[in-house]
Amino acid sequence: FSENEVARVEMLPDEEHEKLRQRFEILREEHRRMPDPWKAIESEETVIPGADKIKLQETSWPDNAQTKVLVYRSTHFELESNASRRIVVVAAEQLEQVYAAYARCLPPRAKGRPTTILLPQSRADYQALVRGQGRNLLNPAFFDPGKNQIVCAFDWQQMSEELKRIHNEHVKLREKVTTCEAELRKAYKGDIPAELKAALVEQCRRIQAAETSNQETCARARQRLFQRLFHEAFHAYLLNFVYPPRDGELPRWLNEGLAQIFETAVFEVGELRIGHADRERLEAVRRALAQNTFLPLTDLLRSKADQFLVAHNGDKQVSDRYYLASWALAFYLTFDRKLLGTPALDTYVRQLQRGADPQEAFCELTGQPLAKFEHAFLHYLNHLRPDGHVDMK
Repeated sequence: FSENEVARVEMLPDEEHEKLRQRFEILREEHRRMPDPWKAIESEETVIPGADKIKLQETSWPDNAQTKVLVYRSTHFELESNASRRIVVVAAEQLEQVYAAYARCLPPRAKGRPTTILLPQSRADYQALVRGQGRNLLNPAFFDPGKNQIVCAFDWQQMSEELKRIHNEHVKLREKVTTCEAELRKAYKGDIPAELKAALVEQCRRIQAAETSNQETCARARQRLFQRLFHEAFHAYLLNFVYPPRDGELPRWLNEGLAQIFETAVFEVGELRIGHADRERLEAVRRALAQNTFLPLTDLLRSKADQFLVAHNGDKQVSDRYYLASWALAFYLTFDRKLLGTPALDTYVRQLQRGADPQEAFCELTGQPLAKFEHAFLHYLNHLRPDGHVDMK
């Protein structure tokens, strides 16, 4: 809560404070012991959190009726994948969490249809599905509103195999260093010269650095798999359960901005948490503000779908500016102005559907002239911290 939302502060009695502290310690210990669902994919011995609630069945793969794949059916989505059972269970459980977060922030107001989510286990399988639909896409994921279908390349297994291959190479290199050290000890009767010993230490350091770097790169790539999935799932949820086309759709900038917020959601103690400011995007916003390249609100509010599409390399810089500004404005409206899921936002959407001027409709939504709103907005961005709090000092 911000300071202006706090009416008064009442301190707990010492006894109640101690009980609360003990409950917090219990939660922290549960968090520490709870297995990471992403790491659980790699270990057959590790229990996947929430796996007991995920019931899988078999179905046929869309581009090959002879191939049997796993399917999970839920209220909001139907997940189909030819990946391993553990991957499908984790993906289903994580999707349930993120859809629950969607519903908390934007309660469903329409009786929508579950979205089909296809999760091919490799880029090759993904491209085969895409070509089978008559498409030629470089993007590793997309949502087709007409089919109400998400297709997302999920090459987790390939990443694991590549990481294991590189790890085995590093093991062999360490063995060579160990053998070399033994030979030097024998040659120098246990007294290896300092410069040779330093060379051995440096080799070990480089091997470890490469190992750590590869693990971090793989972890980021795996995280990006889920982020893409969450991003496209948000678009599907919004279209099916909150703002179906017949009732008016969110403007593209707000749709993309909210999808970026949810794609970087954090799982803590088995639950999904939003409200933190993605560090990479926040730093990019600060750079843009410092360089006076941050997109003006007038441009963002009047933007069309084209500004968010990258047809060729020349479009990327423009697209990035619009995506960054849409994330920043959506974050501000959601967590500071708290306009998400309000009647005021519904009115804004209906006004846009009726052809109202985007800037005038936005000023009515926020209750401020655009210049005054933008001043407060930029001040907020300059003081926003990665944990989601605002340092207004």
